[in-house]
Amino acid sequence: MGKKGKKVRISQCMIVKNEERNIEKALSWGKAVMWEQIVVDTGSTDRTVELAQKLGAKVFYFPWKDDFSAAKNFAISKARGEWIAFLDADEYMEPGDALKMAEVIERISGDGFDGVSTGCQQIDDEGRIFASGTQIRFFRNQSDVRYRRRIHEQLESITGRELRVGDVTRELSVFHTGYQNAEIEGKNKNERNRRLILEELREKPDNYEMMGYMGDECLGDGEKAEAEQWYRRAVEFMPLTLKSYDQRSAVTFTKLLRLLTEKETISWNEAEPLYQKAVEAFPEEADFDYIAGHFFASRGQAQPAVKHLEMAIGKLNAFGCYNKALLLAANLLEAYDMLVRCFYDLGEDSKCMSYGAEYLKYDKYNMGVLSRVLKVLLSNGEKIKEKEHGTILDFFSKLYDFGSLKDRLFLVKAAERSECQNFAGYAVRRLFTDEEREKLKLSTRGHGETVL
Repeated sequence: MGKKGKKVRISQCMIVKNEERNIEKALSWGKAVMWEQIVVDTGSTDRTVELAQKLGAKVFYFPWKDDFSAAKNFAISKARGEWIAFLDADEYMEPGDALKMAEVIERISGDGFDGVSTGCQQIDDEGRIFASGTQIRFFRNQSDVRYRRRIHEQLESITGRELRVGDVTRELSVFHTGYQNAEIEGKNKNERNRRLILEELREKPDNYEMMGYMGDECLGDGEKAEAEQWYRRAVEFMPLTLKSYDQRSAVTFTKLLRLLTEKETISWNEAEPLYQKAVEAFPEEADFDYIAGHFFASRGQAQPAVKHLEMAIGKLNAFGCYNKALLLAANLLEAYDMLVRCFYDLGEDSKCMSYGAEYLKYDKYNMGVLSRVLKVLLSNGEKIKEKEHGTILDFFSKLYDFGSLKDRLFLVKAAERSECQNFAGYAVRRLFTDEEREKLKLSTRGHGETVL
């Protein structure tokens, strides 16, 4: 399947079993840039193999032995390209990113990297991203680079050297749809995952990474008490010094801290030792402060809430989300929402306005955020003159489309709910025609009732 003119040959590899519904897309998204496509079947009983062969892939067979790494390493052994693209059948890249991926690999091939880390976006049944992370899906085909562990497999050098990994998360993302229709096979997969994790732990009882993964399995099944026990054991077995890119350990701290702070009866004094230990291990991780900020905000303690939330956002801005800040990055708007509420309660108008405006750039239909921004802008109430109302309306024109009836009505409705009746009346006079006002029964009076 060689592609003329390609300086770097890329072998796309995947292991499959009964992937009839995914295999065509899996082999199509990158076909134009792949030098060869290798499919290792581990026991399909549907049309997976037939479809893969029809699409021109090289198909090999490997008997399943409860070991993802063994199957993946077999696939690597069949690859002849200089680089390997190893994605699952339920993962893909957008067509434009597939071309960009080849260009990125061409560009960095002489830089000595063993692989590159891309973004990894989890897609739900409705096609929306519900979680983000990073993964190494593209790596150089070298005899010493292989996967380890039966499950939650990870690339490593079998010689013990540390892999050099380039960060292209800002350029490339892989999309994972494996959580779509998860209920169909969820139970069987869960039982398999637990079995393989326990086998890993029987061989290495102090494997804190596997303990963390077992905690994830329990948490996914709603077994919070069991999850907490596994996460605590993982923390207990962690070495005193952890590598900054050890995402698994950071996630263990994150999930344990979140479990603790979600308990209604817990105090910060009880949770703080774990928070301090987590921050000491991963000082650049923003999620710990996000969780702390959420804890205080949910208890109406605005001052410590804003302290931690601003620290979290500061770390995110300073250190990014490569192998970190997975929780905050997925809930950034919620963090801004909490900051708006807390700064409003503290009477810090400029901070409330700043975070409110930032929030509304991304979600302009949050009534709570808009109402607080309006109350801050119109805090002088009756003393505000019409000219100032005009300035405020001009400010909102940068956030809302005044050509949209929905946007205009939403702004007026928010002004009324915020008891900013004079501004509501002014907005009606400025933004609506006489015909619209009559049809919608809108009042232009400062303290009149507006029917929406």
